[in-house]
Amino acid sequence: MLPARTQNNHLTVEEVKELFEEWRKNRKHREPIPPLLWNTAVALTQHHSLYEVSNYLRLNYNDLKARMQKPSIVPPAFIELPVAASVECTIEIEKPTGERMRIKGNCNVVELAREFWGR
Repeated sequence: MLPARTQNNHLTVEEVKELFEEWRKNRKHREPIPPLLWNTAVALTQHHSLYEVSNYLRLNYNDLKARMQKPSIVPPAFIELPVAASVECTIEIEKPTGERMRIKGNCNVVELAREFWGR
């Protein structure tokens, strides 16, 4: 359970340190720091220097710096297309067997995929 938040709805440095200490106390040998803890540490760098945060939380300076530079946007694993999508496009589909289909032009994406995969 997370500790109480400050008035501006952010965890204090002390609260984040407690979270790291609790995780360190209960972690398995060589278990990596969970992404939620990394994100919390990165958030602290908005109000404190990178050195202060890494030193106070006992984190590797370069690892924390690298986390700060990574984009936080994760591309979607699946993009839904409208069912009646008949648009000008180029489509390439490949089966695990190596069979490929490439079509250019105005087409219904959903129907082509169903036909190719035999569903």
